Amino acid sequence: MLLLAAVALMSLRSPAWPSASLGSTKDKASGAPGAFREIRGDLKTRTPILTYHDVIEMRDSKSLWFDCSVPEFKSQLDWLAKRHSHFITLDQLYAHLVDAAPLPAHPIAITFADNYLGFYLRAFPILKARHIPVAMFVHTSMVGKMVGRPKASWKQLQEMQRSGLVTICSQTVTHPVDLRLETESKLDWEMTESKRGLESRLAIGVTYIAYPNGKWNQDSLAAAKRAGYLMGFTEDCRPAETGTSILAIPRYVHTKYREAWADASR
Repeated sequence: MLLLAAVALMSLRSPAWPSASLGSTKDKASGAPGAFREIRGDLKTRTPILTYHDVIEMRDSKSLWFDCSVPEFKSQLDWLAKRHSHFITLDQLYAHLVDAAPLPAHPIAITFADNYLGFYLRAFPILKARHIPVAMFVHTSMVGKMVGRPKASWKQLQEMQRSGLVTICSQTVTHPVDLRLETESKLDWEMTESKRGLESRLAIGVTYIAYPNGKWNQDSLAAAKRAGYLMGFTEDCRPAETGTSILAIPRYVHTKYREAWADASR
């Protein structure tokens, strides 16, 4: 009985590096990972992807470079809408990059990083009102934490995912400052366990990942592929089709939305 109790207790503990298993990513939520496919080299389109972070009420002296105020966010969406942008999902983007599936005219994808509560409270209602799909990249160790800038909870993530407008994706477990400095085993753990956590808690498949702070190298891409991701995102500020790999798709920081539009129009 004591042995059974100990085993049961261990099964309830959160995974901690480096003791977590780095085996197959197959589970009940996602099933077997899809076959890995690379980006096509014959695509003529140019699709910009924007990445936002926190959304605040108003900009002030305490605001950071990555903050976007509600008026700024609405203004940027209006600017894009006036140019007849069509907001696409990451699934649409992936199908286009690997299968040349057609996209609407003037496509653009919007992503958010770091699972800030400000997105749920301020951006999500705006996006719902306008029926704009986005993706949220989550580092799982901070879900629901109120330390520093608050993060959205698992319940809130589930609500957003069920809306059909928010695709929940991985951004590792702990959001390392620079993945290029991590060991192979740590990279494997960060990418495998974040995927496993999101899939088990939200009962969804997770096949897209963003590299924290936009920092990556070939070891990062290899770890993402081993973990079962089908598409990965950087912050290299170029159109999606110019990515060197399906696991290194460029994105523009949101402050460069005009530059992103101009690049896509060339």
